[in-house]
Amino acid sequence: MEHKIKRIILLGPQGAGKTTQAERIEQFLDINILLAGGVLRQEIKSKSEFGLKIAEIVNTGGLIPDQWMIDLMVQNLNKEEYKNGFILDGFPRSVTQAKYLDEKTKIKIDKVFNIEISDEEAVDRLSNRRVCPNGHIFHLLYKLPKTEGICDTCQLKLEQRADDTPETVLKRLKIYRNETSKLLDYYHQQKKLVVFNGSESIELVSDDILNYLKAHVR
Repeated sequence: MEHKIKRIILLGPQGAGKTTQAERIEQFLDINILLAGGVLRQEIKSKSEFGLKIAEIVNTGGLIPDQWMIDLMVQNLNKEEYKNGFILDGFPRSVTQAKYLDEKTKIKIDKVFNIEISDEEAVDRLSNRRVCPNGHIFHLLYKLPKTEGICDTCQLKLEQRADDTPETVLKRLKIYRNETSKLLDYYHQQKKLVVFNGSESIELVSDDILNYLKAHVR
């Protein structure tokens, strides 16, 4: 069976579960995820001059300049692994970025899935998140490690990311509500926007999304 929907953007406040749902969609549609956060972390890990500038912005909850994100993401989207479809998580984050995709590239978006949660829930989810140096994620409320403070997989110490403190989360949410949420109107006008209730359990949100996709199979 061939799916009509092969190029998807995931939107939603920080903590909405976009990455988790992207993995479910990836398996169902057999397409690859491109994480904006992953692209940025790779750049930061390189410790280049550009990477250090990105790190300073990310760690204080700021927003990466549009052209920086456009250059990084379009460069990745043009790779062979995304030719047959993709799920974009974390990009575009502004109407400027979205318009660039539409008007300056041959990359066409099929649908935009918005997973919505309240700011209060976002702060609760992210401020209790803990990660290990290898990126394995745990949660003090929903996914405790077997040994307190230690990753189950690699036995390394779990830490709170600098951008997951309540103060930084609130700053990121303010930026999201003021800027990124304008994308909802942009894609609604294109009749590409589909909204899902992210405050439900992970499984229920997955069911909602996959049922929608099943309804759009040729």
